[in-house]
Order: sequence, then C-alpha cells, then structure tokens
Amino acid sequence: MFLRGGAPGDLVEAELEGPGSAGRFARARVLRVLEPGASRVPAPCPIVDRCGGCPVQHVAYPEQLRAKHALAVDALSRIGGIAARDLEVAPAVPSPRELRYRRRARLHRGPGGAWGFSSGESVELVEECLLFEPGLQGLFDEVRARIAELGGLSPVTDLGLDTSDAGKGAADLRTAAAPGKALREKALRLLEAVPRLRGLTLGPPGEAQLLGDPVLADQPTSLDGSAARFRLRSRPDLFAQANRAAVPLLQAAALEALGDAAFGRVLELYCGAGTLTLPLLSRARTVIGVEGAAPSLALLRKSADEAGLSRGLRLVAGDAAEVAKGLLAAEEGALDAVLLDPPRTGAREAASAAARLRPRRIVYVSCDAPTLGRDAKDLAALGYRLSRAVPLDLFPQTAHLELVATFDRTA
Repeated sequence: MFLRGGAPGDLVEAELEGPGSAGRFARARVLRVLEPGASRVPAPCPIVDRCGGCPVQHVAYPEQLRAKHALAVDALSRIGGIAARDLEVAPAVPSPRELRYRRRARLHRGPGGAWGFSSGESVELVEECLLFEPGLQGLFDEVRARIAELGGLSPVTDLGLDTSDAGKGAADLRTAAAPGKALREKALRLLEAVPRLRGLTLGPPGEAQLLGDPVLADQPTSLDGSAARFRLRSRPDLFAQANRAAVPLLQAAALEALGDAAFGRVLELYCGAGTLTLPLLSRARTVIGVEGAAPSLALLRKSADEAGLSRGLRLVAGDAAEVAKGLLAAEEGALDAVLLDPPRTGAREAASAAARLRPRRIVYVSCDAPTLGRDAKDLAALGYRLSRAVPLDLFPQTAHLELVATFDRTA
C-alpha cells in the first residue's frame, strides 16, 4: 500500500485510490491525521498538497534519510536479487541544504500563460518555490515579470532557468517546432530586459538556437586538496546537477568508489559536461568520455583546457552502448575502470557492454534505485559483484535519491 501524505508512525484515516499494476499493490491518500507520528513535522510550503513536486516535506529530514537508505536496500535486494547478507549500503549522505538547494528548474506554461510545475494532470502555478536557491528565485521573479510585459511567449511550452554561483543566469525557451521570427524577436527583447541573463536557448530539444551567451560557469573548485582547479560549465537546455552544494559530495563519492582504479585508464559513459570527469582528470592517466549531446562535450573540453587537464582526455560523441561495443576490440582488458552516470531509465545495454570490456571495476552512478537494481542483476550475470552502494540525498523533500554503486570483477 502506497500512502500519499503519510509519515512513519501516523495513525490516519485514508481513502483508497485504486489498485496498481496487476493488482500487486494499491494506492491511497491521507484524508485526516488522527495521531501524528514522531517523524511528522509541519510542511513549510503552503501548496505542497497541490504541487506534488516535493511531497515529503511533512517528514522530518533524518527520517527522510532513513527512508532513502531503505529504498536503496529494497531495490538492490528485491530487484537486483542480492542477498541482504551480501549487501553493503552506507547510510544516506545528507544534502548540505534541506531547502533552497536548486540552482536550476524547469517550469511549464499553464492557464493564462503563467508558469508552474506539472503535477501529472495539470500545472500548479507558483510564485515562490522553497527549493529554489535565492538567486534562482530572483531570476524567476524577474523573467516572469518581463514575459508578462511582453504579452506572453506562446508557443513556448517550457521555461528552463539556470544560475551560476556568481549570480548570472540563462534561460531555455522550449518549443515543439522551430521558432518563428516574431518569437525570436520577443526572446531577444526578454534578453535585453533582464540584465542578469547572459543568454537564451530557443527551440525544440536538440535544435536550440543560441541567443547571447547562455553558457554559465561556476567559480573554479578543487576536490580533496588537489592542486587542479576546474570550472564546471552548464547550459540551460543541457543536463546538469540541480543541487549545487551537493555536487562535491557526489564527486567525492564517485572517486572513492573508483579507488586506485581512478589513477589508471577509465572509460566514462554519459559524461555530460564533466561533473565527474573534471575531478577524475586530476588523477587518471587517461579518461575516455562518451556523451550523446555534443554541446555538453564542447563545454567539457573548454573546462578541461582551461584547467590544464586535457592531456589525458579523449572525447567521443555517440550512444554510450554503441561506443562501448565499438571499443571492445581495442579496449577489452585494457581498462582499469568504467564510470557511468546514465539518465533515470538506466543503462541496461551500456552497462552490459561495459562489462564485456572486462574492467576490474565498474562504478555506476544512478538517480533511480529500481533501474540500478535491474542493471545490477545483469552485471552479476556477467561476473561483477556489487561490493558497496552509497546513497546521496541530492533531492531533499522528494522521494528521489542518487546512488553510487561499486561493482568488482569476480573472475
């Protein structure tokens, strides 16, 4: 029974909402809390019941962390088929911030041209989101006001916003088809009207026009006292981690999982713009970075060049699974490690192709525990044992978590 609105220890009156897939589970929602459990706290957001974006605000943060650890254990044991006695899952690593942690967001156009979050069947309009960093909230306020002054931006369906730690911003105006001249002119007027906007991307996914300079760069950072300082770059239409303050935790967890293999020859699949690549380059002899989005690779190359880390870097644009298969003849047995950070759908084909390259270690960074469990089962069949998993809470107040899983070759 999945109970929406409940907290551990609650005694509630609830209403059934219907059976789940094949009758294996049911869903219900809380109508009234009769006796609150010890972990229930007041939700800070006034629209939490309608928005659906961060539905566990009423659960105390330590209990959220315990629940995410339990989710990881369940997915790896039940779906991954790993016996509990053989499973080492670390306690969930907390986010540095429980609220105000998002540096980027994507909003949808709702009734009347206002902007909000999709709750499945509708768009919940928002003026303030308690997950937005102050800089993101300020940019949203200003952009929303200027769009209203322009009379809206139809046919833009999605508004993506991104911010740098220096306070600069960029926007992604997403459309279903190529934008016309009138929309382009409006977008240019929006860019002129919001001084903090460095630039815009405009158009359908993968076909965006660039207006101004939409590339944002955070301040140079180093990890674990390394002398190498690197600057992460992002663009609002490309993937980047939303929780800026937690990125160093994710980088450190990935490097720790790689262990001494990080100093050798590493294949990184789904490398994006270099969130994990750049700190890895300060250690590895060679990194082969594979990514389907060529603009992300361009950002990574610029960051690596700027930091003086390009010497051991080779970048390949293409599908992760197909590239890994293509490397089989040249790289089988020659890799110390494979690092992969796929989208929420997982990396079933790519992970299997990586295993056939026979690295001594595979580190799998996942934002979806069930797909990691599924892929872990495949890796076990190919001779890789899950030695440890570390959950990280990059998404407080939601049910989502990040997992860094270490697989070692058994033969």
